[in-house]
Amino acid sequence: MNATDDTRQQIHRQLWRFLLVGAAGFCLDMAVLAGLIYGAGYNETETQLLVCRCVAFLGAITLTFVLNARYTFGARVRHANVTGYVLIQILGAIVNLGLYGVLVLGPLTDAPLVSMVMGSATATVSNFLLSRRFVYPWR
Repeated sequence: MNATDDTRQQIHRQLWRFLLVGAAGFCLDMAVLAGLIYGAGYNETETQLLVCRCVAFLGAITLTFVLNARYTFGARVRHANVTGYVLIQILGAIVNLGLYGVLVLGPLTDAPLVSMVMGSATATVSNFLLSRRFVYPWR
């Protein structure tokens, strides 16, 4: 096995781990949001709903940042770029929602779920590549 095959295997392994960590982040995001809205009753105003969403999103970003550092990329959390990670997550959300909007308002008007999948997939790939390059020290 040569260096190119080793690198390809490492990227493949990291991508699968990145997807698993993303799933864990999604579950935490949903659980915190549901807990705040339905458990704690923060659902009486639009402001409460938006604040709950932000709190849940920040919890998910924190979890995925730490898990990606240790589990996906094998980096120390203190050596990772948390600001870069948050910016990449925001950029990913913009890519996700932007592509969804372009597709659902254009060629895929009758296929909003396909548009969602395409937006999510594109954002996931860009988040992975940008995180791998700019957030976690590559080893």
